[in-house]
Amino acid sequence: MYYKLKKNILFRNYKKYGLLTDNSMFGYRTYNDTHLYPGEEFVSESGCVMMATLSKEPRHIDTLIDNLLDIFVNVEREELKKDTIEFFDLFVEKGFLSCGTSFEECNNQENVCLNREVDEKRIDYAGMSVECSKNLFNQNDFLRSLHIEIANECNERCVHCYIPHELKTKMINSDLFYKIIEEGKAMNIINVTLSGGEPLLHKDFIYFLKKCKELDLSVNVLTNLTVLTDEIIEEMKKNPLLCVQTSIYSMDRSIHDAITKVKGSLKKTTNNILKLKEANIPLQISCPIMKQNKDSFHSVVNFGEEHGIPVAIDYVIFASYDHSNCNLTNRLTLSEIGQAFDLQASDAYVNNLHEQSKEKLQLTSRDSVCSICRYYICVSAEGMVFPCIGWQENVIGDLNKQTLHEIWEKSDKIKQLRNIKWKDFPKCMQCKDRGYCNVCMMSNSNESSNADAFEIQKYHCEVAHLIHEKVEHYRSHSTS
Repeated sequence: MYYKLKKNILFRNYKKYGLLTDNSMFGYRTYNDTHLYPGEEFVSESGCVMMATLSKEPRHIDTLIDNLLDIFVNVEREELKKDTIEFFDLFVEKGFLSCGTSFEECNNQENVCLNREVDEKRIDYAGMSVECSKNLFNQNDFLRSLHIEIANECNERCVHCYIPHELKTKMINSDLFYKIIEEGKAMNIINVTLSGGEPLLHKDFIYFLKKCKELDLSVNVLTNLTVLTDEIIEEMKKNPLLCVQTSIYSMDRSIHDAITKVKGSLKKTTNNILKLKEANIPLQISCPIMKQNKDSFHSVVNFGEEHGIPVAIDYVIFASYDHSNCNLTNRLTLSEIGQAFDLQASDAYVNNLHEQSKEKLQLTSRDSVCSICRYYICVSAEGMVFPCIGWQENVIGDLNKQTLHEIWEKSDKIKQLRNIKWKDFPKCMQCKDRGYCNVCMMSNSNESSNADAFEIQKYHCEVAHLIHEKVEHYRSHSTS
């Protein structure tokens, strides 16, 4: 019997625990994707040792047992083999592993659907435990993801962009990039996001993709796709852990191109979206709504539905991080948000917002406001580390002078940010619209004239109240 990790599965060993996760936890799904995904599972110390013997290539069980006998001493071979097969078979049923009587059959089982009817008692026997996740994720040293701005240089000049145009001049040094992700892999990161500016402008972009594949990292690429080449597509096709996010603002070229300030940009982006779709590369379209596209953004949603590509819309754009707020002249008024909501409203959309609000309302004063510096951090093209994308004035480290591990473990700023809880926003805790609001310290800081991350702008409160009212009104009328 042969066993292997499926191509879309990642395994990491965290101290005494192991984590299995499928790439859908980090990537994008097609609009009409009904496939069941394994999600995440934890294994105990002994299970972690067994999982560590597997790779993305089929390996015979006897070879695996030979490796395990070097670790599990004073255990009979047949007993160890029986336990290992039973353990692996559980995760075949859960959808994390493939198996087969031959190398070829094991590879061919890659796309077999998982079995949801798995005996929970057997899972417990295999070493699965909720306590694993509690013991692991209650710690602050679990760095899961890096967001790396490999190029803030950009060939577009989008009117709403949070990066001041005069600062779009840098490319990351390639040696620094390799250093960062090598250090990240040593810390067991799972995901890396490559963004800009326009990341595809970097001369070594293809080599960055190759390195990420070599390190078994889930990769998201945020790009306008206007400079996509066939060579890049071929490299993307080789990595089953890669997903692409791009932006379309309207299917009306005059509107889209006016936002990007580049004639012909819509045609290039849509043509390359279709090329990636044909290559079976997972995609997501981002469509922030602003004054220019408020009457035509829904054409992008329709385009996504037609081609099976999810479209994420957002009613609020972020202020640029130079505190000028000059890009906010493009932001929607409350009345315009209301009109955009009505255009987007459907049972599925409204019910999803309602369910998300219930989850937010369950948060207590002791819970963290967001995941900054707890699970991920961001890196600029110059190697400066900051809490999240867009909060680039809040420098928490310099990877030209420090290691990633040093910054993550010792930065006083990181420790301060981790300790920010909902109790630090007492008015928000009492607000009846809290379920429809995202308290974002980056957004607060960027809009504040003195970079105060705790200064919540009235506009965001009014947006939350409006969306709350819209959801309740829609639900009451749709069920009456």
